[in-house]
Amino acid sequence: MTPLDEIRRVARRTFAIKRLRPEQEQAMLAVLGGRDALVALPTGFGKSLIYQVPAMILKRPTVVVSPLIALMADQEQSLKKRGVPVVSFHSRLRVAERRAAVERLERGGHLVVLTTPETIESKTMATLIERARPALLCVDEAHCISEWGHDFRPSYLRLSAARERLGNPPTLALTATATPRVREDIVARLSLRKALVLTAPAHRKSLHLSVQVVPGPQKNTAAGKLIKGLRRPGIIYCATTVAVDSLANVLKRVGIPVVRYHGKMSAADRDAAQRRVMDPTRRLIMVATSAFGMGIDKPNIRYIVHYHAPGSLEQYVQEAGRAGRDGNPADCVLLFDEADLDIQEHLQTLSRPSVRHLLGLEKALVAWAEESRTPTAATLAFSAGVPARIAEALLVDLEDAGLITHNKDKAIAIAGSLPAFRAGARDLIAKVKTAQFEGERKLKTVAAYATTLECRSVFIRRYFGEDNPPRCSTCDRCRQSAIPALTASAPPPEPTRRRRRRRSKRRGASHR
Repeated sequence: MTPLDEIRRVARRTFAIKRLRPEQEQAMLAVLGGRDALVALPTGFGKSLIYQVPAMILKRPTVVVSPLIALMADQEQSLKKRGVPVVSFHSRLRVAERRAAVERLERGGHLVVLTTPETIESKTMATLIERARPALLCVDEAHCISEWGHDFRPSYLRLSAARERLGNPPTLALTATATPRVREDIVARLSLRKALVLTAPAHRKSLHLSVQVVPGPQKNTAAGKLIKGLRRPGIIYCATTVAVDSLANVLKRVGIPVVRYHGKMSAADRDAAQRRVMDPTRRLIMVATSAFGMGIDKPNIRYIVHYHAPGSLEQYVQEAGRAGRDGNPADCVLLFDEADLDIQEHLQTLSRPSVRHLLGLEKALVAWAEESRTPTAATLAFSAGVPARIAEALLVDLEDAGLITHNKDKAIAIAGSLPAFRAGARDLIAKVKTAQFEGERKLKTVAAYATTLECRSVFIRRYFGEDNPPRCSTCDRCRQSAIPALTASAPPPEPTRRRRRRRSKRRGASHR
């Protein structure tokens, strides 16, 4: 039996998949042959199968790194239903659950090991996983490793070192949204060797893209009218927790079945909301921030409405791609108001490193060094007054530049002289400023998408690096035959100039 025959046999018997996509088969053959691979396929293309099928063929465990514990729980439940041996390692495991998972890992053989980037580098788990000698390392949602991606996670930056500790097994990077620049960054940061890079157009025929320009005060009315004419279930994405709560309450008052989800809710409430929405017998509307949806596989979502403009086109494509996964038509509607971009800009300032953050860390590190003391990352972040996640990202940059070192206890020390450290830290200011400019550029791209007169699918596909993509014939621009269609090679029109608003006048932009 050839490797391809075995792939198809496992897909059919274990996962009830009669036919795999060519991209799936190519990637599976690559990793089974010991080659690294980066696979960027749209949401709904079955990326998870690319590691699940080989995991049932390989003789040693497959380690899968995921960014969210909730995502891991969904994957674990789905695999168990298929009879696939699987264990999870994360911070929420009970003692008995962890003990059972460790015992199963030590037996080895066919096994999917789901974990987080934080857990895989912990002293205890790193040793256990290293002893299991994994045959494959899979990095799910790999765009999280790139500072140019839309969902950057500093903890992903250390996965290259984790891979070395695991013996440099063949590595598979999976993502739904990655521009050419992000793909290059993923390959470099994971140290992928002669990687097979597979991509597919960021377009699905079942998705009908459209935009409505709606001033903020009119959005509740516009959203209400819109969803009354759309089939449920659906998801409405808002940029802030305040908007989620407000819109959910408005919809409830008029008798629309709705649940809500955002980062300020308790974990129990979020889990309950997710279970209600995922119930295949219920046709509810989920009103949520971007905290909801990564890895969600509900095939019959009939629409995605963006109440606010997202922070990037990558985010929009990923969230819109959660509709119509059953192949039936679905609507993806953006309610656009220029003021939304101010909200997103404010959210970016809360979550991205700034020059102020970098200078604060520099000053704090120098102060610790002058006292001949070495702080941990958490202690340093607190003393510098910098959020822990932002400090983590900047410390990686400082370490990559050779300006700091870590000892066995993860204490941080300045490498070299203090003047050299200060000079090197100031050199990183340009990188921080570039990242800020990139965030602004992404917002301008969202505005350009909202106001373009050309086919929306063409706009998106060209953004993700595709040359001369065809028109979709299903978006609002294609359907508006009265508006002359632009050719695929024509540049998008410049977005209208945004009116700059003082921070004090911005609507409250809460954390996601």
